[in-house]
Amino acid sequence: MTESFLNPNPLIRLQVKVFSPPDDINSSELAKELKELSSKAIIILGKNDDKHLQIYKEAIKEAELDPILIRIVDKDSKEELEYNKVILENAWTSDLALIEEKSEAINRRDLFTGKIKKRKEKIDKPVYINTYCNWLYRACNVCEVSCAYNAITVDKKTGVLINYDKCTACGLCVASCPVSALQFPSVSQQSIFELAKIKGDKKITCYKNDKSNGIKIPCLAMLSEVDITLLRSSGKLTFECPGCELEKNLKTFTELITELNNKIGGISFTSPLLTIESKEIKQLNVTSKTFYNKAEARKEIIEKEEDLPYIEFNVDIDNSCTICESCVKWCPTSALKLIRDTNTEKIAFNPTTCIGCNVCENVCPESCAQKANTFNSNGDNKIMSILNQKGKIIRVTKSKDFSRNIKTVFEDELVRCRVCGVPVGSRKSLNHVKKIMQEKGGNNCVDDEWLERCPKHRAEYSFQKKFGFEAKFKPKKVS
Repeated sequence: MTESFLNPNPLIRLQVKVFSPPDDINSSELAKELKELSSKAIIILGKNDDKHLQIYKEAIKEAELDPILIRIVDKDSKEELEYNKVILENAWTSDLALIEEKSEAINRRDLFTGKIKKRKEKIDKPVYINTYCNWLYRACNVCEVSCAYNAITVDKKTGVLINYDKCTACGLCVASCPVSALQFPSVSQQSIFELAKIKGDKKITCYKNDKSNGIKIPCLAMLSEVDITLLRSSGKLTFECPGCELEKNLKTFTELITELNNKIGGISFTSPLLTIESKEIKQLNVTSKTFYNKAEARKEIIEKEEDLPYIEFNVDIDNSCTICESCVKWCPTSALKLIRDTNTEKIAFNPTTCIGCNVCENVCPESCAQKANTFNSNGDNKIMSILNQKGKIIRVTKSKDFSRNIKTVFEDELVRCRVCGVPVGSRKSLNHVKKIMQEKGGNNCVDDEWLERCPKHRAEYSFQKKFGFEAKFKPKKVS
């Protein structure tokens, strides 16, 4: 399990040194040279063939360097050198990586003498950053839902717990977190933002791809719609997946880049199972800058761009809603607001401020007919309801459509106190209270006259109903 990490500082830049070894160097000589550099972050400019890659890996191990902060770049690629330098400069998350103790290769003599050498090695799997999450873990569980391997548990008291034995470093949780509270040690969220500032076409692949050059990250699935849009704003994007057991997790990723490619072009993808051809490139208005997290970057994209799919979220509320106001009170960005006029009470949704944290879903105390991700045949993109099981009254989904308009997602009659006129609640909420109280055996004390009064005048009504309506109601103040 992982613990919360405090006081991260993405503004700290690591010093990166570049070393170009001779082609005929051996691993021991290279290890000595790397040690003398006295740097945590190093780029090795060399040859990208199997023979030299093996020498470089052995040298890194012999020099006892952190492999997370070492990059091997083809010496003929100036663009890759710049990209990898940016990644390493912003790899402040490497200090948060889980450290595991691993046994070295042993011979029979070591086995009999019990002298088994062990070394400590950082594991490049997502880390949880408590200060980014802030208090969202008390109601947000997006990362837990996104994990296909049940490796994440959200503890409402302490935060996100990661079971590294189950974790496969697929990156789905990293892509899903709206506030960048989950990041890879080797490629921080800040690295992505800084890469997007560099003008030029980019080829992005993963560490397992030894046959091709490019910007290498743990897995393509770690990139969200925000990351892809920002990276695409500075040039064309080529994604290459070499194919492995994690390729099955790219379904959402490939659907996303297909939709973005249809809208803005300039995005291609290749894998053993799928090819997506780049379409005509269109200019984007947004440009990457120094953002704190994905939520901040998403807001910038919404302000600068028009009609981008999956950048905004949509909220649907079922007709069973009683306007209890839980979703409105808990929403961290005030994307949901309660609006009252003389006779109506409504919940308004602002898509430009929603970050997709699902807090509203999780705090809703009611249930309704289960909603499934199937659409009406008339093509209006409205989710249909299935009546055979219970589900959430409120649903948050990524929206294909783009709109900056605030919309009413639920509306009901506003009931005011029959005596003083102050708001009492929605008609449905009062009917819900009446039903519950009747089920609890309160038939004698629940009637419409009592319900449609404020707390003060309810007490007065109950008193007069018991002692007669001529009796004067004079409640004593509790000191």
